Amino acid sequence: MLAGLTGRPLPALSLPSTTAQHVDLVEIHRAILYFYPGAMRAPDGGYDSRALDEAQHRAFADHWHDLLALNCWALGVSSHAANEQSMIATALGIGHPLLCDSDRRLAQELGLPTFGEDGASWYCRLTLVVNDGAIAQAFYPVMSAVHSPAQAVTWMRRQRWF
Repeated sequence: MLAGLTGRPLPALSLPSTTAQHVDLVEIHRAILYFYPGAMRAPDGGYDSRALDEAQHRAFADHWHDLLALNCWALGVSSHAANEQSMIATALGIGHPLLCDSDRRLAQELGLPTFGEDGASWYCRLTLVVNDGAIAQAFYPVMSAVHSPAQAVTWMRRQRWF
């Protein structure tokens, strides 16, 4: 489903973040963008949970030093409203920005997977590794929200991104 993403530049979009500033995606040099649903229902009809989202946020925060050593930063992306994301970031003490893409413009621009129910739509959990403003690697489906940061960091180290 995500074939053809590798090598594609990030689109010229500016998204609000929990830092009270917009993040211009075309200005991102090196980052891991992790997408999370923030919804109560998973695409397979099962249940996702905010607890799983929180575990993923914490896992990325726990890898802060690894990301710093790779000259990389983490950005969480969901279709949550900016004020909801700010409350989540504050409650969890998340140091990295969470981006609000309530219109799922990234999904439209890049063909990223989403799921919906009753007119609402959310991102499927996925991880994009960005280098020099372009997508270097896509991980989907994400088999473990908690292990997705380690998976991306391991991949980056294998590419010798020191």
